[in-house]
Amino acid sequence: MTRGLRRDVLEHHGGRGTCRGRSLVGRSLVGLAALSLAVAGCSGSDDEPGAGSPGDGSAISPQPVGVANAGTAQAPLRVGVVVSLTSDPGQGQDWLDGAEGARVAEYRLDQGGGAVDLEVLDDQGTANGAITAVEQLVESGVAGIVLATDGDHVQGALESSAASETPVLLPYYRGSGGLPAHAFRTAPTEDDVDAALLAALGEQGLDKPFVLTADGLSADGVGSADALAYRGNNVEKLARRITVARGNGRIDSVVIAAAAATQAEIVSALRGRLEDLPIVLTPEAQTPTFATSLDTEAGTIASRFSSAGVDASDATTMTSSPAADAVAAYFAALRLAAGDDAVTDLFGDGPFSDAAGEADIASHDAVIAIAAAAAAAESLEPAAVLESLGGLTVSTTDGLAGPDLDFSDSDTLADSAVVPLLATVQDPGVRPPVADGGARLFWFALDPGSR
Repeated sequence: MTRGLRRDVLEHHGGRGTCRGRSLVGRSLVGLAALSLAVAGCSGSDDEPGAGSPGDGSAISPQPVGVANAGTAQAPLRVGVVVSLTSDPGQGQDWLDGAEGARVAEYRLDQGGGAVDLEVLDDQGTANGAITAVEQLVESGVAGIVLATDGDHVQGALESSAASETPVLLPYYRGSGGLPAHAFRTAPTEDDVDAALLAALGEQGLDKPFVLTADGLSADGVGSADALAYRGNNVEKLARRITVARGNGRIDSVVIAAAAATQAEIVSALRGRLEDLPIVLTPEAQTPTFATSLDTEAGTIASRFSSAGVDASDATTMTSSPAADAVAAYFAALRLAAGDDAVTDLFGDGPFSDAAGEADIASHDAVIAIAAAAAAAESLEPAAVLESLGGLTVSTTDGLAGPDLDFSDSDTLADSAVVPLLATVQDPGVRPPVADGGARLFWFALDPGSR
């Protein structure tokens, strides 16, 4: 590898199983709508969300913003959701809690006059499990599938269902393999993540990263003379090597592409050695697993972390960016769902309030996109939804909380939507309090308003 950053990329960048099925007769799916609510927040410095007690300065009020009419289409909109309850590192379990965002989408659409049922299956983080789950959902006739997992076990499911006419949306999958015509990635691509990681380094004046990879994940777009594929053998030895490289001036930062628990293990080993070392992490660090594991390992989560993703998170509500209102609407709905005893978690095992602390926007937006395509097609048949989805652009006016999704391509996010993120321990207070008081990190864009 060459020393330093790929500056051409930096410059380009700029800157779980039960089903709740019903027969396809009965209620009319009229008025598929997103219940939009606003949370007003206050901003702090230019670089970090404002401080204050959770909920300070916020007010919640229902503000319906539009109706996506599915015309004469009958019965509930049935959406399949595949998650990985357990898995090997890098095979999707990191995203399990975040997938609860799909429940928020169901809640918002139901509140808006629609009728949405989620059919949730666990693929166990294995290729055979994913194939079985997707085939079962295709056979059941769901209008679309949200494959809310990641890792190379996903590819087999995509290939096995390639002849189907059921759209599959991928809110977390960054795999580099090509996607079949019925599959759409609503997550950042590997290239876009690498570009944003490079931008995160560049904007901090860093150009000599030590690049660590593990668990089948990579950061191939980040070049460095110092690189290592970590196999989990001796993390203390690894920490000593990094310490020596820093002392010799060969490196000025560390990039870690790995599953969340592995990232936490490595970061913890660096504690006490290199407290001021800038650490750049792939998006797995944005999952609750990273903060929880790090807190367990090191006793603290505060550090100089950066990552890559979209400007659509808790902290976005505290900015004056165009994205803030849409994100605030999502969190207002999340709080209402958490306060509704009738709303359960994805598997119906407990109240949604127990899961609301980690539900994320990516899975929510994937469900909203399927609903928008069904509305445009005026049909709940998967083939019609797939045809409608191709070429459709779904935006905040359709109920998205994140960036626009352009389904004219299998990769639906614009390159510019993927930006450098920084971590903070300041809680913007837009979620219900976590019952166990677990550790959390919150991520905000280095350049608020980039969306």
